Amino acid sequence: MSYDAVIVGTGPAGLSAALTLGRVRRATLLIDGGPGRNAPSDGVHNFLSRDGIAPGDLRKIALEQLTAYPSVEVRTGHAESATAVDGEFDIALADSDQVRGRRLLLATGVVDNLPAIPGLAERWGRSVVHCPYCHGWERRDLPLAVLALDEKGVQQAIQLRRFSPDVVLCLGTDFDLDTEQRQLLAARDVTVVDKPLTGVEGEGDSLQWLTFADGSRLERSALFVHGHVRQSSELPTKLGCRILDDGAVEINDLGQTSVPGVYAAGDMARRPTMPVAGAQVILAAAEGTVAAGAIDLELLFTQP
Repeated sequence: MSYDAVIVGTGPAGLSAALTLGRVRRATLLIDGGPGRNAPSDGVHNFLSRDGIAPGDLRKIALEQLTAYPSVEVRTGHAESATAVDGEFDIALADSDQVRGRRLLLATGVVDNLPAIPGLAERWGRSVVHCPYCHGWERRDLPLAVLALDEKGVQQAIQLRRFSPDVVLCLGTDFDLDTEQRQLLAARDVTVVDKPLTGVEGEGDSLQWLTFADGSRLERSALFVHGHVRQSSELPTKLGCRILDDGAVEINDLGQTSVPGVYAAGDMARRPTMPVAGAQVILAAAEGTVAAGAIDLELLFTQP
């Protein structure tokens, strides 16, 4: 099977790109590998007209709306590999089928590498969360904690002071604060807990207590963790896409990677001028739209 574009991934970036390409009648294959990174979250936020919607509901609506566009095919499965052939791309699927796309858009996302602290992963996306912009409002005026795995945790703790008068910073095992950081946190009335965090406890997926190596406990309502991430797919490296120091795929303003004909969008990719890859759903959707528009215009002026 041959398509104008093959999109790998049905997160907000991939879904938005498929919608854009469907509306301009591009033959598009969207490979659906299942729910993505935000599936455990209690809601999508900062998305105009959809604030608070469950991630699964947003995904369902998006997939249903794609059925209005006959040129878009959605196929459940996983892309195992992709090979450049005469300016196009052969994509091998896990079911041994193979498809060809004139252009390839990677929207495969990232995976969170969470600290191995008992109780933390079970509450991820509920009472253990990663982003003040996405989750701060719902935790306003509550006792909060930040687990700092690197300097980003210091920034989070300072951000959260505008949401709560009671914020503590716990240190990850491989990260310590310098004098300047400690002074900055003290000036913002953030308490630093200098002992290893060993457990996250509460009823169901709620958080009630943080436990520490010395046996002490601290009552908290939410824990923020800006964890490390890794690419969820090996396709970018197999294709030879340039990778930035933080593991993100390098793209330009139009979503093009360093490999001609290969695009990337969503939290797996960023421009070098951006300090971090955007993890908000609305940003990923916008990047998918931009990349789809660039793909359409590029194909418009190439051989049919």
